[in-house]
Amino acid sequence: MSKLSLVDSACRIKQAQQVLSLWLEAPIKKDSGTDHLIGAVITLLDGIPELMDSVEGELVDMDLSLDGKA
Repeated sequence: MSKLSLVDSACRIKQAQQVLSLWLEAPIKKDSGTDHLIGAVITLLDGIPELMDSVEGELVDMDLSLDGKA
């Protein structure tokens, strides 16, 4: 398994959210249980990419701070 950067991981989560949203809205016959499960996964992923972007910014700031002290 290859290693992904934080940015790449956040992008993949956004892609997964989009695919799930399209699947939820697709005019195909699904039972309501499937709709609820898709909605639950979308809810679980909500806010994660933004949090990852924020954490990456903090890590960059910490790295720059440590470089300045060396």
